[in-house]
Amino acid sequence: MGELTQLDGELRAMASGYSGKATFALTDLGSGEHIGRDEDDVMPTASLIKVPILVALYRAAQDGLVALTDRIAYREDQKVLGSGVLVHLTPGVEMTVRDAATLMIIISDNVATNMMIDLVGLERINQTMRGLGLTQTTLFQRLGDRQAGLDARKMSVSTAREMARLLELIARHEAVSAEASEDMLRIMRRQDYRHELSSRLPWNELNRLDDHKNNWVAEKGGAFLNGIRCSGAVFHGVRGSFVLAAFCEGGTGPGSGRAAEGNILLGDLGYAAWRGILHPAQPPAAPLTTGH
Repeated sequence: MGELTQLDGELRAMASGYSGKATFALTDLGSGEHIGRDEDDVMPTASLIKVPILVALYRAAQDGLVALTDRIAYREDQKVLGSGVLVHLTPGVEMTVRDAATLMIIISDNVATNMMIDLVGLERINQTMRGLGLTQTTLFQRLGDRQAGLDARKMSVSTAREMARLLELIARHEAVSAEASEDMLRIMRRQDYRHELSSRLPWNELNRLDDHKNNWVAEKGGAFLNGIRCSGAVFHGVRGSFVLAAFCEGGTGPGSGRAAEGNILLGDLGYAAWRGILHPAQPPAAPLTTGH
């Protein structure tokens, strides 16, 4: 296995302590070494599907089908409850396409997400994933559409391997052009929500790590009912970079919201990988995962 053998054991032990189903996939971008657990199992993505939507948007822009600088208005039929700020504003509010994409990622704005789905097209989003070799990553409907009820698996799905691969393509500038890839990473680095894979890292009051130009995490997470918690991230430091995607479903452990069992597991996984690969001098954190 190589240098990740010990880390693989640590992450597997953490995941095995979860009361529901937990999967993960990690790739060291320097060595190409890869580890994972149940990484081909199809899992509900919740808001993590917004990363594939972002990639499809930038591919459409690269192909000249949309322009990130165009202005776009929020329509009444795009209103959907959940995370974000646009749902609290009056329909008709205008912004650039890139601004809407930024809201979709950094505060997981659901209205902005529907704006991007309508702009790019649901079918094109899925076709973009297939073109990148991701056969399972699928968006089934706009956010808030009622045919799925409360079944997250009827909304969108992916696998840990495919989500890690998508993040790798972004990090390696292979999903779209180098300039577009860097812009997507800039947006994901501005993430306001740090309560999943990167939750246990030493963030300061400005939501930055020390030496933040060399140490950063570009990420997106998701959460829904039935213990669904997931996250995908590109971790970068002076020692290198790696991508990590992890999914949780069906957890029944104590805690709710940001303190839910799945969030705690994601934080444990992210910290262990960050420390093991990029910051071995950092002290180990006492695991918070139930059963450890």
